[in-house]
Amino acid sequence: MRAQRLEQLPPYLFVEIDRLKERRRLAGAVLLDLGIGDPDLGAPPELVAALVAALPEKERHRYPPDRGLPALIGAVRDWARRKHGVALGEDEILVTIGSKEAIGHLPLAVADPGDAVIVPDPGYPVYHSGAVFAGARSVRCPLDPASGFRPNLGALVPADLERARLIFVNYPNNPTAAVADESLYRDCIAFVKKHGLVLAGDSAYGDIWYEEPPAPLFPAARGSGAAFIEFFSFSKTFSVTGWRVGFAIGSPEVVAALAKLKNNLDSGVFSCIQQAVADVLSGPYDAVMERMRGTYRERRDILAGHLERGGFEFAKPRATFYFWIRTPGGMSSIECCRFLIEELDIVATPGVGFGPSGEGYFRLSITTGTDTVREAGRRLETLGARLANG
Repeated sequence: MRAQRLEQLPPYLFVEIDRLKERRRLAGAVLLDLGIGDPDLGAPPELVAALVAALPEKERHRYPPDRGLPALIGAVRDWARRKHGVALGEDEILVTIGSKEAIGHLPLAVADPGDAVIVPDPGYPVYHSGAVFAGARSVRCPLDPASGFRPNLGALVPADLERARLIFVNYPNNPTAAVADESLYRDCIAFVKKHGLVLAGDSAYGDIWYEEPPAPLFPAARGSGAAFIEFFSFSKTFSVTGWRVGFAIGSPEVVAALAKLKNNLDSGVFSCIQQAVADVLSGPYDAVMERMRGTYRERRDILAGHLERGGFEFAKPRATFYFWIRTPGGMSSIECCRFLIEELDIVATPGVGFGPSGEGYFRLSITTGTDTVREAGRRLETLGARLANG
């Protein structure tokens, strides 16, 4: 017995991949798992020390404030001013339980049953499932590979736009690793103002970059007259996916709507975690992040070198810890990932799991040990040379 809305979720396309992984493990294989984007670096010692320091204070073990701990709200305001020259009001900030739950709950806060939610394709599956749970219809907006995976807004039909209330964009992008520029955000802002939509930006990977920091949405959207909200996550940033802490910045009315919904569904983030994150964000944040980016940068360069020598079609990531790669030999994404497990003991994520436009791609994540990334790259390079020689 279960709700009918669950039947509207897409089938779990990774069942066969999981089955193949288990079969290979039972056969004694040591898998090189580059499938999931779950950082392996562990919490920075500065963050652990701040958490330990906060734990003895008994008041921190009670319910936290609805909008978030004042210390973390203040740290976010300081970060926005220091990094982006933006003076935020407290009513523009909301502490969230990571970004996943907030993204999944946003359609419940701003859309009604029968409305439409526009989601990127390929894209993070939670955009679609959040719409389903709100009783809204999910409308897929294809990302155009020829333009650097920008949303093809012209592909949306008038009938869908009439019912649309919300559109999601995600940069730096999962799964494609594409980065937004100012013109992309300007186009999106003009689009939502024209059609009366809420613009939701997912910036979970905003501080995982390699050469130049990408611009977030909020400096451009704020003051534009567009209704917007942008989500940030410390889960990926600090390699603490199990801690579940993030924040949102947005138009006061959109932030208030999400806050009202959350007040009825959850009780916030453990105050000690909020305090620890605030201490690092206000203190050694830049040094911590550059240290972590350095590890990912090394892994990125290692894997990119092997893929280039193997003749794979991909763009070297400028941000995120993902590689979005064309499947070789015309294989489907499922066929490719099955082949990688069975022949190379490499676990990858099939692109079609991110939507129909992901077909023909597979995703690799560098959130595993550097030696594992190097060995996986070596095997892929050998495979590419073998395929090239027939």
